[in-house]
Amino acid sequence: MPADIKVMDNFDSNNQSTTHDLSEIQSFYNGTTVFLTGATGFVGNLILEKLIRTCSGVKQIYVLIREKKGKTTEDRFKELFNDPVFELMKKEQPNYLEKITAVIGDCCLPNLGIQEQYRNILKNEVNIVIHSAATVRFDEHLRKAVNINIIALQDMLKMSQAMKDLKAFVHISTAYSNCAGRKVVDEVFYKPPISGDNLLQLVNSLDDDYIQRITPSLLKEWPNTYAMTKAIAEGEIATYGKGLPVGVIRPSMIVATDNEPVTGWINNIYGPTGVVAATGIGLMRCMCADPDQIADIVPGDYISNAVVASAWDIHNQWKEYKNTNCEVEVDGLNKEQYVPPIYNVVSSNSNPLTWGEFSMFNKKYGCHVPSVKAIWPFMLRLSKNKYEYTILCFLLHIIPAFIIDSLAKLTGRKPQLMDGYRKMHKFSEVIAYFALQSWTFHDNNTKLLIKNMSKLDQSLFRFDVAKLDWNEYFKKHVLGIRLYIIKDPMDTVPEAQKRNTKLYMIHYTLVSILVALLMLVVYGLFLLFV
Repeated sequence: MPADIKVMDNFDSNNQSTTHDLSEIQSFYNGTTVFLTGATGFVGNLILEKLIRTCSGVKQIYVLIREKKGKTTEDRFKELFNDPVFELMKKEQPNYLEKITAVIGDCCLPNLGIQEQYRNILKNEVNIVIHSAATVRFDEHLRKAVNINIIALQDMLKMSQAMKDLKAFVHISTAYSNCAGRKVVDEVFYKPPISGDNLLQLVNSLDDDYIQRITPSLLKEWPNTYAMTKAIAEGEIATYGKGLPVGVIRPSMIVATDNEPVTGWINNIYGPTGVVAATGIGLMRCMCADPDQIADIVPGDYISNAVVASAWDIHNQWKEYKNTNCEVEVDGLNKEQYVPPIYNVVSSNSNPLTWGEFSMFNKKYGCHVPSVKAIWPFMLRLSKNKYEYTILCFLLHIIPAFIIDSLAKLTGRKPQLMDGYRKMHKFSEVIAYFALQSWTFHDNNTKLLIKNMSKLDQSLFRFDVAKLDWNEYFKKHVLGIRLYIIKDPMDTVPEAQKRNTKLYMIHYTLVSILVALLMLVVYGLFLLFV
């Protein structure tokens, strides 16, 4: 497989699926060419897999891949399909490589780092653009966040303006892009705090250290650089996406898959996943969260299905707009402007889940299948009081880490826990913003999209969160984190259960000793002052 674009000079129409028995969405993708950015990411993996497996009539999918950590684009492209998420696809579509072409590029570079001759090929062939690429690190340096989350979108929209037969452009944003300063988020475009071009001009005029120092003042009400740059990126659509059949998907916190292509599959430790993984191995024992606030999470396969379906809906809305707003003015009136649809893909409206329930479900199933790698039993105390949380961190994290690291030093081993807890507490501070408050995300467009889909498409591209059973989901969620994040196979469960029993015995023994010591201290003080 070549690292750059392979040009399909003579496309064999026999490779297309016949229209017989195809659903409306499958028919929409039949014979089309898709350009997908962010294919190596979690959601990008799921979108690529879903298109090849379920929309098998797709003609070609170009995926943007950059070199990373000494690995070439070709190496990363080959490794991409080694993940379990692609096993079902490879079984059902053994000739999948014939339909996927890697494009050398980098979202940090101008024009996404794509050479001109390949940009011309994309302009001539691509019908559907799915822009999934983004830096999802909440603490990303502002310069990098601007280049990847804003400028890359600008360049992608510019490139799409020249595409000869563009049917739909889907930009994946986040439900939290507009959470700053408001509690209700509608499916509309909000005015950004600054244009992307002005922000780029600012960061280009300053060095990295100075940008880092002034970033908190630039963020203002935004919790992090990710949310702010995503908000500004949405504003760029009005400028650079004018005249394009474009739409925006805004997912809330994305977690492991529910059903397809693998139940419970996850390949990152962002957000709630990191909480469960750290708790599962006994590192995290307290979290700054309000148990009564909403944990707005959505399974990964629901997001990929919503993305694939939204392209079909965007195209239909664009066609309706073109048909009802011809080029000439009617009775001297200007034609209406196309308003790109926005889809808030969230769970809080249709199937709300609190952080208390999130913790309860994970503990319930985490105790059923503990990990043999755990250093402490599965327990998580939620505290909405930051002072109480700080005390709990000191008692449950810092003191044990200090003792264990001290013993490691005495035995000639490298101390690791204190450094690990520093990173984990930084992660906890980031997620606390979302765990101490809730937002109302209106999702009328998403519900209307589901309603407009046929029964067959609703089955093939399932993302109706109202029908999700959280109790059943978390069984898969916990197993997935155990298998794919902790890397602990299921055959270790009997051993892990025995180990977990011992850990609980040690835990309660230590608690009893500490309580007894505390009572002795209190009794001693009582005798001293009486």
